[in-house]
Amino acid sequence: MQGTSHVHHYAERRSSSARGVEDRQLLDLSGSHVASTLKTYFNNSELEEHMRGYAHRCGAVSRLFSVGDSVEGRPLWALEISSRPGIEEAKPSFKYVANMHGDEPSGRQLLLAVAEWLCANHATDERAKRIVEEMHLFLLPTMNPDGFERRQRPNARHVDLNRDFPDPFEHGEAGIVEPSGKEQPETLAIMKWILSRHFVASASLHEGALVANYPWDGTADRGTHYSRAPDDAAFLHLAHVYADAHATMHASHEFKGGVTNGAHWYPLWGGMQDWNYIVGDCLELTLELAPNKWPPPQDLPRLFEENLPAMLALPLTSCFGGVRGFVRERGASGRLLGEGGAPGKGRPLGATIHVSGIDKTMSASSTYGDFYRPLSPGTYNVTAAMAGYATETVTVTIPADGSGEMVEFHLGRAGPEAVTKWNLARKFGPLREATPEPVAFSEAVNARIVQNVVFVMAGLAVLMLLRAAHHRFYARSSSRLAAPGGLHSSPHRRSPLR
Repeated sequence: MQGTSHVHHYAERRSSSARGVEDRQLLDLSGSHVASTLKTYFNNSELEEHMRGYAHRCGAVSRLFSVGDSVEGRPLWALEISSRPGIEEAKPSFKYVANMHGDEPSGRQLLLAVAEWLCANHATDERAKRIVEEMHLFLLPTMNPDGFERRQRPNARHVDLNRDFPDPFEHGEAGIVEPSGKEQPETLAIMKWILSRHFVASASLHEGALVANYPWDGTADRGTHYSRAPDDAAFLHLAHVYADAHATMHASHEFKGGVTNGAHWYPLWGGMQDWNYIVGDCLELTLELAPNKWPPPQDLPRLFEENLPAMLALPLTSCFGGVRGFVRERGASGRLLGEGGAPGKGRPLGATIHVSGIDKTMSASSTYGDFYRPLSPGTYNVTAAMAGYATETVTVTIPADGSGEMVEFHLGRAGPEAVTKWNLARKFGPLREATPEPVAFSEAVNARIVQNVVFVMAGLAVLMLLRAAHHRFYARSSSRLAAPGGLHSSPHRRSPLR
């Protein structure tokens, strides 16, 4: 069964003083190249120059490449951090994307600093070592270099890139997630990159608040309320992993525990976070890392100190803290079969992985048969299924310490009659929570329900009229306040839009 509650680790949190000492020790180990990335904001040319220099200095554990170009032809540079960069292997992948909004630049410098810290410390720090040796970490410092150049939120065509992804909520079903032809070059480049490999999880770095935001961002009814994704428990768990490891996010007075459901905060449509999950099977968070946009350069070292433990914890927990393992073929004699049917470790199978209670399936790699399924702590039934094979189900218990659970499925061949419902399983379930079965009421009760509905609708109509009058009054007041020296004149005024 699915874990029914998130395990909070408030009692296990380090004290603020202990956290501060440990974080300063991390910085002491970081070396001069980390410090050089936190002195100022690099312009786009300086960013590229630094990334090229990094790929040369740290070439044994990195690869520099571009995922595409911006409207004005600027490359969207990315770094792959791994002991075997550029090599496909049975290891999980995680990505960080920054500067989606041009006026939210701190993530540019933070990702460069993380890269430098990993290069300097992967031989001595256990977390850095595991990231480099056991997974592939991808860092894209700027998704919107044109917007950064102009110090504006949208791209060069004045399009908000976090409203530009195909959104199934706007069409009422999960199947409409293909490009419409209107997407911006930056959006299409990221979509292509997401589909080029399986990213287990991801995070996008923003400014305007201090909170870890998780899906859904959108709602089918366009209302502002909690919008629960099938992996809601896992999303909530990962959001708490980041907030709890952050120096101050978990202590937020605005967001309980430093986390929020996107649509419960405020809904948006066309966002990258939901598209990652629906199409890429990638559990993405949106991380708001500073209350104000464009923090002054002197704040960058503090931001790095506050975020580094969390930026290490999130990919490690996402990739290794759930259930992971392999799906391989078993021969008729019970032996594992290798390539060509010879005995061996077992031919890898790209089977469907289904977790009981979660209406979204994912797949094992057809190349190596490996899979990585983020889950919150709890007990689950996990099934591997593939057409022509007998299904196999195991029960796993995910511990709260982030160590996860390893599973190996060995599927044997079966006749056509063995094709079960799992072979027809939807990759993705409904965008809304399941509708309960209809309940029969008496005529008197039905009449009372209708009467109550009429009263409620009349009340809502009155409220909407009052709200419209309020907005007209506020709009006139705001136009006066927006004058120079007014309430809206501060260049650092907080905007919560993600």
